[in-house]
Amino acid sequence: MKYRNCQNTLLLHMIYAGFYKAGREWSYKKVISPFTRIYLIEKGEAKLYMNRRKYELKEGDLFIVPKFTFHEYECEDFIDHYYICFLDQFLGGKNIFEYTDIKYKLKASVFDKYLVQRFIELNPNCQITDPDPKAYDNKPDIFTKNREKSESEFKNDIESRGILLQLFSRFLIHSQLTHIKEDKYKRMSNVFNYINNNLDKKIYVTELSEIMCVNPDYFTRLFKNINGMTPNQYIQQKRIERAQTLMISSSMSIKEIAEEIGIPNLSQFSKLFYKHTGMNPSNYMKNEMS
Repeated sequence: MKYRNCQNTLLLHMIYAGFYKAGREWSYKKVISPFTRIYLIEKGEAKLYMNRRKYELKEGDLFIVPKFTFHEYECEDFIDHYYICFLDQFLGGKNIFEYTDIKYKLKASVFDKYLVQRFIELNPNCQITDPDPKAYDNKPDIFTKNREKSESEFKNDIESRGILLQLFSRFLIHSQLTHIKEDKYKRMSNVFNYINNNLDKKIYVTELSEIMCVNPDYFTRLFKNINGMTPNQYIQQKRIERAQTLMISSSMSIKEIAEEIGIPNLSQFSKLFYKHTGMNPSNYMKNEMS
């Protein structure tokens, strides 16, 4: 699929798909995946905490969880749902979720439901065997799973890719992807993954530059060109976003949350939190709980 103005290619590759009847066990914490999920809720209810918000998932909802996004689940009874997990190839090296406005939840149309069910029909035996994300999220073969297709499956594969693109497009609001012609930022995906999985630790620019196999100065310029901010500014932003999500999804204390995001100094954490939100942590938690 080509975009005429920016000459980028978008490829979506399915790794898991199926239907699951979940119970109270569907209450997983601190989930970060290298792939994107789409859910279609058939029956039941659950809550999903992501990007500083609580989302209520109910019958007929279509929901997307972007890759590298910290999120948590909470199910008090049951939630029957279809799911499709997929990898996306960077557009010109950029992460589409960093440069596109996304509507995370919407009501599924009759056609949406048909597309999801048809996708599952075209891709049997691709279910997740263990629903706990820790069991399947970061397997070594995650980027090669289901790559090989027989000649008899080629037609189904073409139809599946078309369906997945249609479903994915339902969540897009506005794209800012322009003037990107080279695929020289592909390894930035590994940088985002590393940051999101290590926010509880000190993260050095030298570490990130080594992932990209470039020197720290060039990496900083490259990172700012892609993200509009320096690596340290981006890391700070992600730490505070993680803290806000934990404040609404957990019973952790402010001190525990500060330690969880790698800022154990409460004074430093409070100053940084206020800088990003305009509120101190205590007032923010009170507002979210009221």
